Amino acid sequence: MDDHAKRVRFRELLRGTEGIAAPSAPDPMFARLVQDCGYKLFHLAGNGMHRSLILPDCSMVTMTEMAQRAGTIAQVLDIPMLVDGETGYGGAEQTARAVRTFERRGVAGIRFEDSVFGENGIDAERPVVPVDGMVDKIKAAADTRSDASLVLAMRCDARAHESREQVIERIGAYLAAGIDAIGVHLQDAEEHKWFGAHVRAPLMNPWPRAGLNSLAEFFGLGYKIALITSSVSMAGLAGARAMLLELGNNGR
Repeated sequence: MDDHAKRVRFRELLRGTEGIAAPSAPDPMFARLVQDCGYKLFHLAGNGMHRSLILPDCSMVTMTEMAQRAGTIAQVLDIPMLVDGETGYGGAEQTARAVRTFERRGVAGIRFEDSVFGENGIDAERPVVPVDGMVDKIKAAADTRSDASLVLAMRCDARAHESREQVIERIGAYLAAGIDAIGVHLQDAEEHKWFGAHVRAPLMNPWPRAGLNSLAEFFGLGYKIALITSSVSMAGLAGARAMLLELGNNGR
């Protein structure tokens, strides 16, 4: 499946009625395992990339590093890949450059966030870009892609600072500017339920979250894509650790 076909397939998944689980891993071997286990979408998460480099998850992985890894993984996959584009790595011009770079690496979709570039700390503490500024970045991203099928997604981090109604207004502006799918950084099940009922667009959020015990429950709230950001790598690490300890301690 070529790059364009993967992007078309991603859009078909967004239009379909089925909920999609998108596991993440930072290397081609585990990415291929995700595909071979029957998953229809792969996610290259910034969280996993930071962990793979033993770095704190605070925007320390550069756009170049992320794009290089995405390109390596894209070569071994026949399913679409959604890559974490962080904040776009700056303003509208930097976001446009990120789109050009990731698109050439063969990704099917790019997921940005509306936190301010260069601001570290946990998501609840990070300031968000004003709506007008984010609209400019989204339009730059949409205008830059050479393949109109490339999916553009957004994670809205504004709920920590703004009311539900203000976040819904933000989402409306993002969708009008050219976003194809949306996520909202949330913590509890009640918030997930409310936004699942009020957002009229394909929703993608990380899972699991507190109070949401199954994918069926998550999808039942109205979410289209469940991003599984670290579980594959952590499971692999646990298995490798057990093997190394057994070998070192018992020689088996």
